[in-house]
Amino acid sequence: MSEATLSTTRRRKIGRVLRRLREESGYTLKTAGKHLERSPSSLSQIENGVQWLRLRDLGFILDRYNVPTDLRAAMMTLAEQDRQPGWWDDYKDLVTPEALDRVSLEDSASGVIITETTFIPGLLQTEEYARTVIRGITPRHPATVIDRFVEFRLMRQRILDRLPATNLGVVLDEAALRRMRGGRQVMRSQLRRLVNQSERENMQLNVLPLAVDAGSDYAGQFELLDVGRPSILTVVLTEHLAGQAIIESTQETVHYRETFERIRSLSLHETASRDLINQIISEL
Repeated sequence: MSEATLSTTRRRKIGRVLRRLREESGYTLKTAGKHLERSPSSLSQIENGVQWLRLRDLGFILDRYNVPTDLRAAMMTLAEQDRQPGWWDDYKDLVTPEALDRVSLEDSASGVIITETTFIPGLLQTEEYARTVIRGITPRHPATVIDRFVEFRLMRQRILDRLPATNLGVVLDEAALRRMRGGRQVMRSQLRRLVNQSERENMQLNVLPLAVDAGSDYAGQFELLDVGRPSILTVVLTEHLAGQAIIESTQETVHYRETFERIRSLSLHETASRDLINQIISEL
């Protein structure tokens, strides 16, 4: 897919906003095209997030719709982010465009919240734990390719160290702490890193004990991103057997955030969570 037609999450967000603005202004695609000096087919592609817009063209459209200053700034910021190169561009030959889009969103996030039932989250994995997990998922890849996948995953963690750092909230199932990955030494190192990371000011880690019934809507792993400072886009990233998905609906992202807060309320507080992790380390 060419750069001109690649639909990204930011581009789709811009398109949805432009469609709403057009409809609120009482325009059809045809009448809006005359007002904006564009063809109806071009506007349709823009609103569906599959046509690339130059910044000056987006600014012209927003001005013609007389959008408020804060909304205009948010849309222009999303468009600028959509064009910015990043470290992930070095991995275009390794992962899908969708994965690159996900990572670019994560890199722009001011806040991330995660629930995880099976693995230590990628943002908190040690190199050896990550290598064990990736090798298990992609056993046929040669070691050099697995090394690049590991490198790609570890590069994501830079968002926790930069200034200003991304705020990270994690609800981690006790099962993920006890599931052996790579042997005892790998698990000890991984769990010690969790304890150390949990003491950072920009991180909150809560463990959901095995004895707690979290309810039927506790489906497992998801990652919710608030992109921008202040947030101008919220998305949920999920993974399943058939692949990955980006959830962009406001109603659904609100539901996921509420689910996270409910699960966190059932979890151990931060000090008790660290105590449990240290207990598990002593048992290894």
